[in-house]
Amino acid sequence: MLYVLYGEADVFKKFKDSYGNYKASVVGDVRGMLSLYEAAPLRVDGETILDEVLTFTTTYHLEPVATQFSSQLVAQVNHALIGPLC
Repeated sequence: MLYVLYGEADVFKKFKDSYGNYKASVVGDVRGMLSLYEAAPLRVDGETILDEVLTFTTTYHLEPVATQFSSQLVAQVNHALIGPLC
């Protein structure tokens, strides 16, 4: 995560395919999606990749699936979504 602090958010590009879409392996992994979401507060001005991560994880994946998994995972997702992003 220290890389992000020094302007190297490109490390998050490994989660995208050659067309700029998130890989299916990421989309199907709720815990991984939650980890990406929790990394979003580390974004700094000019690093759009973490802005994209925030929109992608929240709008398209975490909110819709928040009720479809084990109660512990649902609790973690809901806790993350209601908590403030610093």
